[in-house]
Amino acid sequence: MQNLPIEISQLFEFLENGTSAFHVTAHSKKVLIEAGFSELKLNAPWTLERGGRYFCCPFDTTLYAFTIGEECDLSNGIHIGGAHTDFPAIKVKPNPEIFTHGYMQLNTELYGGPILSSFFDRSLSLAGKVVTRGPSYDRPVGHLIDFQRPVVCLPNLAIHMNRTANEKGSPVDNQKHLLPILGTLDDMLNKDSTLIKLLAEELDVDAEEILDYDLCLYNLDRPELAGITEEFISAPRLDDITSVCALVHGLAENHNRSRVNLVCLFDNEEIGSLSKQGADSFLPAVIIGKIWQAFGKSMIDCMADLSEGLMVSADVAHAYHPNYPAVQDITNYPVMNQGFVFKSASNQSYAWDCEALGAMIALCEEKQIPYQRFAKHSNTKGGGTIASILSSHLPVKTVDTGAGILAMHSSREMMGIKDQIALSRFAKAFFE
Repeated sequence: MQNLPIEISQLFEFLENGTSAFHVTAHSKKVLIEAGFSELKLNAPWTLERGGRYFCCPFDTTLYAFTIGEECDLSNGIHIGGAHTDFPAIKVKPNPEIFTHGYMQLNTELYGGPILSSFFDRSLSLAGKVVTRGPSYDRPVGHLIDFQRPVVCLPNLAIHMNRTANEKGSPVDNQKHLLPILGTLDDMLNKDSTLIKLLAEELDVDAEEILDYDLCLYNLDRPELAGITEEFISAPRLDDITSVCALVHGLAENHNRSRVNLVCLFDNEEIGSLSKQGADSFLPAVIIGKIWQAFGKSMIDCMADLSEGLMVSADVAHAYHPNYPAVQDITNYPVMNQGFVFKSASNQSYAWDCEALGAMIALCEEKQIPYQRFAKHSNTKGGGTIASILSSHLPVKTVDTGAGILAMHSSREMMGIKDQIALSRFAKAFFE
């Protein structure tokens, strides 16, 4: 393997540590603390200083980090970068134990829209959060958990019993076929075994102390360079850790003196963003309002100042797939390793206005950062991002961007190494 550029080393570190939305947020905090950021609590008054570097985690899967320029008077507006910490997954239900003919399995449900076939016949582990009793009923204690080893299996049905698998695929019944095998019953696993007991052993706590959990199955594959010249990255969770990594490191390395720069990392993008920790909440306005309030400005002043700002929503884009050319627009199809992507859609499923995008294109041309354009095929609905949601709550010109990838929503995705470098350079230039 070639010596990795710093941008790719940073991405690999994020990918290896970000096995759940909780872990993506935790690693982001680690990067920021090492860069000199101080943590704030949402329910406490904020005393902020020009030249300060701060972050706040209102919930364990969300993070807001910001810097205040030494010469900032807030009237220069703000630059905001948004991304999401969650990814499509298979999650474990409550009371999940299923005992079938000597096997112990887990009951699961879908989170978002994963490509289900990509989870079969892989080494899968469990990661997320476990909550135990605290000093009072309304103060439970959260524990991050990551087994970091193959603990469950989802085996395919043999082709001998499904002769048309290669022609017609293997239809997945979510309730019947997504029940991973935890093991066979013996002295360790028996009909009195529960997932709670297994979690307690892993965390070294009493099982009676565990109140609830939020766990997902994840692909244990490590990120790797691929291609004959190692020009690609093949890895789980590129959507949207590529963007989280670029924004967090871009903010940590910025030294803008005249402006507020803010990174917002949201949860629940994959299921519509409508939650207290999602982009479609009042929380971004609260965070920004507290910054402005710390300098004696009102919410009206804040919203007026924001109109001078810019926001980028960073989420992955659909790269051109040479085996399926018909799904792409006929003139706007990003190719891997030719630059990161600006996305636009007239129906605002990708936030777009030509003035904001023009400013970002001019920035890229000034800094010689390669970029490409993406538009949807006119016969397809395509996807959406947090950009239009955020810009409906905040009066900020907004642009959709991200790195182009293949196999989006698979348990293992693919991208160009040069595109991550370009996205990282763009994030740094945007905040500078």
